[in-house]
Amino acid sequence: MIQTTIETVIRKPVPEVFAYIRNMENQTLYNSSITASEVVPDNPNQFKIQIDLGIFKLTEFYTLEEIQENHLIVASCHSISMLFTDRYEFKDSNGNCHLTITDRMELKGLFKLSEGLVKMNLKSQMMENLNSLKRILES
Repeated sequence: MIQTTIETVIRKPVPEVFAYIRNMENQTLYNSSITASEVVPDNPNQFKIQIDLGIFKLTEFYTLEEIQENHLIVASCHSISMLFTDRYEFKDSNGNCHLTITDRMELKGLFKLSEGLVKMNLKSQMMENLNSLKRILES
């Protein structure tokens, strides 16, 4: 299992950051691995996403498992090739949002052979995505 945690302070109030991230369709704007994200009809807590990890491309479902308004979002994706859970934690920091994101990923089957490569690149990619998110929200 690969676990990666990143954090930053975004110069916007927690409710604004929470609302933006809660809408998982916004992921295509700041997450370089997500090429498409759309809510599943009749299920507002599930999104059909297209993931491009360079070495492979997947179309999967990303499900909001837990939501604590303005505090926590837990979302997961279960597929034949991998399982990952993202935990977004929101805290007020003098009127700004302190955001912590933890990704837990387990690769399965033949994809497990690429774990070392994924582990090396995941943190830097997550930081790039977080910096993109920060730029969007602070502009």
